[in-house]
Amino acid sequence: MIRQFTKFGYSYGHAVSLSATYAVQAITADTTNSSRCASIPNDAYIESVEFEISSIASSAAKIKVYLARDSAGDVPFTSDKLAGAEQTITTGLATATDGAVVWTINKDYHYDSDVAATTSGTIYVVAKTDTGTCTANIRVNWRA
Repeated sequence: MIRQFTKFGYSYGHAVSLSATYAVQAITADTTNSSRCASIPNDAYIESVEFEISSIASSAAKIKVYLARDSAGDVPFTSDKLAGAEQTITTGLATATDGAVVWTINKDYHYDSDVAATTSGTIYVVAKTDTGTCTANIRVNWRA
């Protein structure tokens, strides 16, 4: 039997500060800042990750990312070593300090309570810029 997706949505992280050093951000339901977002299901298909970027400063041009199961970023389930882990920021037409970056993930995710520093309904985005700083609203798009 082929299993069909019956639910879809996104989890959200608001106003995440990025610099040239990796930072770990919990992505879950933040309905205060994005009313339609939801916690990630314990078993889901991660389709993509979107960074809506503002306040680009000091020549930040690229963002490198990986996804982790834990809040320390020690148990990745994607890699920052593969082609595509680093993307160039597409800047806005009207505002050069705004832009976006999108990664296609296409990977199954399963919550594992045996992993230390993990929380049901949350995955962790670990990201950094090539140089400089920016602020990002992060959406992890999923299906379950």
